Amino acid sequence: MRKRIDRFVEDALVEFGEWYVRSDWNGKERDCVNLFANRFLGRRVQKGAAIQDPAEMRVEGPVPQPTGYRKPTAAKDLVVWSDALATTWDTEWQAVDWPRLVMEWKFRRRGRPSKDFDTHDLEWLCAYTDEYDKTFGYLVRVYHGEESRSVDWAKVVRGELNDTNRRS
Repeated sequence: MRKRIDRFVEDALVEFGEWYVRSDWNGKERDCVNLFANRFLGRRVQKGAAIQDPAEMRVEGPVPQPTGYRKPTAAKDLVVWSDALATTWDTEWQAVDWPRLVMEWKFRRRGRPSKDFDTHDLEWLCAYTDEYDKTFGYLVRVYHGEESRSVDWAKVVRGELNDTNRRS
């Protein structure tokens, strides 16, 4: 199942990245997350697909924190659950369930494109996917410079950062 959703998400990231670097669209981080979820990922949602219901996708969705973090939950940029009604909460309102996918996005429009992913997001996703090994994550960077644009991303699986992909 993981390879199936990987391909699903990565195809949408490729399409978003190619569109973004060619477009003259202006939007910041949350605009990018919402557009990606609703247009690029959302158009692939259908019965029998890796994501079958748009309600499986949550922008700013709460998830339980990995061990060692102060607060019990954290809101993440884009979260994909196993079904449309899944949440992190149990009947006592404790954060006990985890999603299939967590995405953290960063947007930058000044200076040069960053060569590194956000340290906090990387450490958090590594800790999260190590503790909740059925969940995997993506770090996504969007750069909107005066003369160029780029979108790149990397997958985090079982506490390890995988290959980076780039569209510029």
